[in-house]
Amino acid sequence: MSDETFNIEELLVRILANRASQEEILYFSKWIEEGENQVYFEKLKKLWNLSAGGHANQDMLIAGVKDYYRFMENTLKPKRRLRLIRRIASVAAVVAVALTSVLWFSRTRENTPVKLKNEICQTGGIILRLADNKEVNVLDDSLQLTGGTGGSVRINRTNQREIVYEIKDSLEMTGEMELAYNQIIVPVGERFSVRLSDGTKAWINSESSLRYPTYFGKDCREVEARGNVYFEVAKDATRPFVVVSREIKTEVLGTHFEVNTYGDRGEISATLVEGKVRVSVGSRSVIIEPDQQFIFNTKNGCINVVKVDALNKVRWKDGILVIDNEQFDDVVWKLERWYGVSIVNETGLVFNQSFSGEFDREDIQAAIAAVCVNLNITYTIDKDRIILKR
Repeated sequence: MSDETFNIEELLVRILANRASQEEILYFSKWIEEGENQVYFEKLKKLWNLSAGGHANQDMLIAGVKDYYRFMENTLKPKRRLRLIRRIASVAAVVAVALTSVLWFSRTRENTPVKLKNEICQTGGIILRLADNKEVNVLDDSLQLTGGTGGSVRINRTNQREIVYEIKDSLEMTGEMELAYNQIIVPVGERFSVRLSDGTKAWINSESSLRYPTYFGKDCREVEARGNVYFEVAKDATRPFVVVSREIKTEVLGTHFEVNTYGDRGEISATLVEGKVRVSVGSRSVIIEPDQQFIFNTKNGCINVVKVDALNKVRWKDGILVIDNEQFDDVVWKLERWYGVSIVNETGLVFNQSFSGEFDREDIQAAIAAVCVNLNITYTIDKDRIILKR
């Protein structure tokens, strides 16, 4: 058997997680007999056990990572080291990035990085643009506002990250009534949610916006989304809920779904968690089921529907960024948007490893440190810029 038969990066993770098949265990038993593979695996297993166990404190974790690096940098012979590092770098990334919730380690030599957390994320503020074009920073201002229609709609802030539209009085919807639109604009590094007047809740991700009427008309509920927005739509059989977002339009009666129009790699998408939706691009439309993702390629106009773990895709609304077997450049884009920073690669190297893991929105230092540990590089922080170095 060869590495073409088994992906060694994924195999080692399954071995450590006790998820390997009998055939995989057989291959692993042969792989570990070769050269320094056994020593490497023992070092990796030690780091895995330290990070996964509740007994490990920060000092133990740091010591484990240092021990791992001493082996990688000093024990292996130069030629063997280069070959082995290329072969196993991806599994190291998978292991350590997956454990960033407990691994807090920095290899920066110049100075001790300061905690960024929310300091750089909240500088721009989250803007609520009202129907009269007045702009309110919902993070700073106390909201006691009316949303239109003679004061019949009130906007309340239920917590630091959510506002709610409430219809105070009986509001008769007539076809002649002019709708009043509000818009929430969320900068990089932030997230926010809004409960619309019909009971629909929307989570608005970093660098995204949602434009919506303060109340809906009698025939249709239509909103406009930019960037990444997740919806839990209140059921109303008489009024379809329509999300217009760049080239695609998503129509539902009551369901949970996400639209993503960031346009990374020239793709925009709609992902369904619950219910059923029709997604349209021009005259073309597709009905998707739960755990399916509609993908539209803006470069060639192609439409594709793929199977996904939809709940995992939308965990950002709960403050968790999920990285799922993604390339270095894609990880950088996501981290920049998630934390509101700029990441500059000054190593002169091209990284081809794939990463998987979960990042809490508060722990930017852990996220960057984990990536750097696995690439055997360092980093420095200059205000809101993170500079990757050899």
